[in-house]
Formats: sequence, C-alpha cells, structure tokens
Amino acid sequence: MAHASGGPGAEPTITLAPVTVANWQTCIHLRVSPEQATHLASNLYSLAEAYVEPACVPRAIYADETMIGFVMYTFHESTGAYSIPRFMIDVHWQGAGYGRRAMAAILDALKAEHPEAPIFISLTPDNRAARQLYIGLGFEETGRREAGEDILCHR
Repeated sequence: MAHASGGPGAEPTITLAPVTVANWQTCIHLRVSPEQATHLASNLYSLAEAYVEPACVPRAIYADETMIGFVMYTFHESTGAYSIPRFMIDVHWQGAGYGRRAMAAILDALKAEHPEAPIFISLTPDNRAARQLYIGLGFEETGRREAGEDILCHR
C-alpha cells in the first residue's frame, strides 16, 4: 500500500489499495460530476478492462478508511514506462486537495517500483482542471495526442 499523510492530527492519510471482492461495489458507485463524466470511462468499465488486460492495475484510493477515488495504471515492460489511463476522485471529495494528494501518492508508489520509469497520463484537451493538477505535480506536455487525448509525462 502507498501512503501520503499530512502528519499527526492533520488531514486524513491517503492510501492506495487493491480493488477486491470486499470493496469493488463501493468503487463502481464512485462518481464524478456530470460535466466531468465525458472525460473518462466509468470505474465499472475500468475494472472490466483490468479483468481482461492483466497488465492493468486497478487501485482504490482511500482517505483513512473511506474510499474517495480510483486509479488504474500499467507498467509497459517493452518501453519501461508507466501509463495512467484512469484517475478519478468522487465528486463529494473534490475541491479539498484530495486529487493532488492522491496523485502524489500514486507517483510515489510508481516511482518506488520503477524509479527511472517515465509516467504518462492522458486527458481530453478541454479538461483544464486535470491539466492544471498534473502540471502542478510535475507532469510536462509532450505535444503528442493519442485517441483524441493529450499526453503528459512525469519523469
């Protein structure tokens, strides 16, 4: 599990945990706002994709004991790089810094596994909030676009 804590008595601890038989239903009921829904696939679709694509790693994002989001990533052995095709924070938890803290925990976890691996993330061109978040965490524009989405990279 990966953790990111604000210190004793501070903000909740952010944890990444496997999606299991005990928590998958909570995961598929997490939602983004209707305006954001056009920017990413549902968690149900992502879990189905992870089932048939064993390289995909789905993780629930927790603030202490409460599931607040979802991420799915893949390490590509052929290129030595990660991709993060899915990242979301439930609409009820947005606007309080959880997205930034969760992505920081994700980056820490991935860098712990493969310290030199670049990490790629994609987003729709009009998703300004995600772009601002990712760039604020050290992602850089690559100038590439795949399947209509802009590709950013963290090194």
